[in-house]
Amino acid sequence: MSRTRKILKLGSLLLILTVFLMLRAHGQSSRDALESGFLNPPDSAKPRVWWHWMNGNITKEGIKLDLEWMKRVGIGGFQNFDAALNTPRLVDKRLVYMTPEWKDAFQYTTNLADQLGLEEAIAGSPGWSESGGPWVQPSHGMKKFVWSETLVQGGQPFSGKLPKPPSITGPYQNIPLFDFLAMISGEKPPAPPEFYADTAVVAFPAPGTDVPDAELRPKVTSSSGNIDSSVLADGDFTKTTALPKAPVGQQAWVQFDFAKPQTIRALTFALGGPVNPFQDTRGGAALGPDLEASEDGISFRKVSTIPNDGAQVHTISFQGTTARFFRVSFTTPPAFTGPPAMQFDADFGDFSAPPSKDYAIAEMALHAGPRVNRVEEKAAFATLTNLYTAPTPNVAAADAVAKSAVVDLTSKMRPDGSLDWTPPPGRWVVMRFGYSLLGITNHPASPEGTGLEVDKLNPDYVREYMNTYLDNYQTAVGPLMGKRGLQYVINDSWEAGTQNWTDNLIAEFTKRRGYDPRPWMAV
Repeated sequence: MSRTRKILKLGSLLLILTVFLMLRAHGQSSRDALESGFLNPPDSAKPRVWWHWMNGNITKEGIKLDLEWMKRVGIGGFQNFDAALNTPRLVDKRLVYMTPEWKDAFQYTTNLADQLGLEEAIAGSPGWSESGGPWVQPSHGMKKFVWSETLVQGGQPFSGKLPKPPSITGPYQNIPLFDFLAMISGEKPPAPPEFYADTAVVAFPAPGTDVPDAELRPKVTSSSGNIDSSVLADGDFTKTTALPKAPVGQQAWVQFDFAKPQTIRALTFALGGPVNPFQDTRGGAALGPDLEASEDGISFRKVSTIPNDGAQVHTISFQGTTARFFRVSFTTPPAFTGPPAMQFDADFGDFSAPPSKDYAIAEMALHAGPRVNRVEEKAAFATLTNLYTAPTPNVAAADAVAKSAVVDLTSKMRPDGSLDWTPPPGRWVVMRFGYSLLGITNHPASPEGTGLEVDKLNPDYVREYMNTYLDNYQTAVGPLMGKRGLQYVINDSWEAGTQNWTDNLIAEFTKRRGYDPRPWMAV
């Protein structure tokens, strides 16, 4: 019995030792495999690199040296960008994007990459953002909605031509396009194309509290004396009036003096441009101005602060505030004391201009009637981090436009904009809606590779864009596209801004949401 126990104990020890040695060997094998994998990773685990062809500075000798180096150091592939950003010519002859010489160099690249086993990809457009090029026709570009307003007295026939909404290419209404990338590259951009089409005409009865700005007629003064008040509520964002800035820590202001106390519920404000976007940064980050109210014109209280983020035009809405005096005050901040705002002046253009001495005011309209708070951002003319931080105050039913009161006049307007209509009694607002181009282009690409960004809300236009783009490359690489050779398209950072309209938006919205958006467009 004792002998049997000893044999069992010895057998158990041998079994434990065997398992231990096996686990140790397996662990050593796992470590060896892990180390080997790091030393010789599979192609799927190798890094890829961005490979920029800058402004046609391309030679086959340089291509060969780059690709062979990639292979030698263990890079698995590359993502090719044809770009330019104030790039000087460094070769005897630039290879211009998509010319026969450029295509020959790209075919050489693809053949060599295939021989070396390097994965090849291209960006979604010339440059690195986003999906545009010179083959995008104006009607296929990114769009914004625009409008005009006509006040009509009801109870009698109206016969006239509704003003055409702005066809200017730019971010909002008639604000023209400001091509920042062209500015920093030192190149004068070509005049942007224009495109316009009508989309809807609606009318609604004006609420009693919504007295037109022109009828309020306050006396307008400023900290520097008189100011051209005719531009403050004209809806034209290209005309400005200058308000000299105050010394640091002091206020410059524009004041509205009503003959008697007036209730104000909203303000629309915009500074003119285009301006160097870094000028005010050099002089200190400017905070938004304040809207203030006073009963006596001496002691003022703050009503609201105008934001300095989001869209170029700001509509702020607040609880109705009654006062005789209102003013918008600008406090001049101290000089910027941090690191220089633009260290890359030498590389990207001249930013040496000092901060402007004046505020160029394009719009400063007080509204007696309510407005949607931050409507420009909520209508996707720009983005905000959190729209829920900008709610619209509640208003009485009598101060709002009832959906049932909105009249669709789209079918009544003739192609030349003329309208014959007899509205019911009262004051009516007729709004003519259309859409025009934002003018956003792909960037930063060479001049020959730059064109309009395609309309992202129209799948047919996007499909045509991609087909044309890839067809251009296929004429260069032939059969080496797809399973071998050029295999992938990547989209880099989104820098195409926002878009809020496309050709068939009303029909598509109605199909997806189950109701017609036209009664709500006047919002």
